[in-house]
Amino acid sequence: MRMGPGILLIVAFVVMLGISVRVRSRRKRGIALAAQWNHLQQQRGRRGSGDLLHVTQVYQHARRGSKALITWCDTGHHQDAWFWDWHVPSGAYLLVNASSGYGPHNKNANVLYVHPTQVTTWVPAQAPIAAQRQTG
Repeated sequence: MRMGPGILLIVAFVVMLGISVRVRSRRKRGIALAAQWNHLQQQRGRRGSGDLLHVTQVYQHARRGSKALITWCDTGHHQDAWFWDWHVPSGAYLLVNASSGYGPHNKNANVLYVHPTQVTTWVPAQAPIAAQRQTG
């Protein structure tokens, strides 16, 4: 069965429309992520906003929170962390006002304990990359 030129044109139009919508959605998401990163950086500059950390790896999701390995962005220091009542996404960047204490499960004297109310703001892992694309 042969398709007429009209049907081929309709199929080509539908395919191009789908590609256009996908590219536009990706572009909008990139702009939104860049704005989130810029907002985090503005918050970071304010007194009392907290310190910036990067969630390097989430190694356990529990009923009441997440255990993760974090890296402090200003020092590069690595630390275990417990995020109360939150399944924090791996790769996220957070501004926090939190404190460290003893971790009885791993017998670690220096676990960062983070309650959701101690998070000033956070962005997903893709945000700094999107911001870099916007400026570059």
